[in-house]
Amino acid sequence: MPELAELRLTADYINECSQGKGPMIHYIKIEKNPAHKGTHCITPESPKDYFSLSAESRGKELILYIKEGDKTTPLRMSMGMSGHFKLTNTGQESKHAHLKFYRKDGTTLSFVDVRRFGKWKAGETWSTNRGPDPTTEADEFKYNVLKNLDKRVFDQPIHLVLMNQKYFNGIGNYLRAEILYRLPEVNPFMEAREVIDNCPMLLELCTTIPRKAYSLGGGQLKDWENPWQSDKEKFERFIKCYNNKNMGHIMDKNGRRFWFDPKWNIKMLEHISKQK
Repeated sequence: MPELAELRLTADYINECSQGKGPMIHYIKIEKNPAHKGTHCITPESPKDYFSLSAESRGKELILYIKEGDKTTPLRMSMGMSGHFKLTNTGQESKHAHLKFYRKDGTTLSFVDVRRFGKWKAGETWSTNRGPDPTTEADEFKYNVLKNLDKRVFDQPIHLVLMNQKYFNGIGNYLRAEILYRLPEVNPFMEAREVIDNCPMLLELCTTIPRKAYSLGGGQLKDWENPWQSDKEKFERFIKCYNNKNMGHIMDKNGRRFWFDPKWNIKMLEHISKQK
């Protein structure tokens, strides 16, 4: 579930827990929960001395920077479906805390992941198969899409292409629904290339809608919660289409439920018939 806005808020939370408003917080140990068997999770060795943490997000990825003296080790993370960070007193971590960073002051910053889809890999920076972040690298994001419009991937319907992280890094299920709903004249089952050529506002919304979601505290939907317990109702009023019983919806070819304005139901049936 965590998408672009939620990853950025997660990075903000880590930075606040690690830097605060005073002196840098010192960490003393890193520990992986043995119950998390994921072979994809390469955990860094715990530094021998005090170390500090900082975080940065880009689309649907987050990097933790583990700094010990002059040495900095990046730890690339994805949050999966429910991953988030939580600061607790040491010894009171969630049973679903799979990666723990112990602090000198007797507290622990934990990566909590009930569904265990989250991943991490020490020594890795940003994935090369993901595009620029639409909110912090808006110009690069647009250029990356426009220069590749001749690629076959843009033959697909726009509702599918918006989930392609090579071009729309950080756009996930709720964001694509809200972006397309705010383009009332755009048929979400139309070829992506045609939509992008004729509706430049689409790329603008890929920047402005995630930024708005971020400013409202992120999508507190299903398993994800804002770490500062922000006003959930403000975000709920912002959501017009996703998970709305009055909207149309289908399971897309990737197994994700796509929500859309029901006026496009006929186009949806035509789209389905073409796939058969």
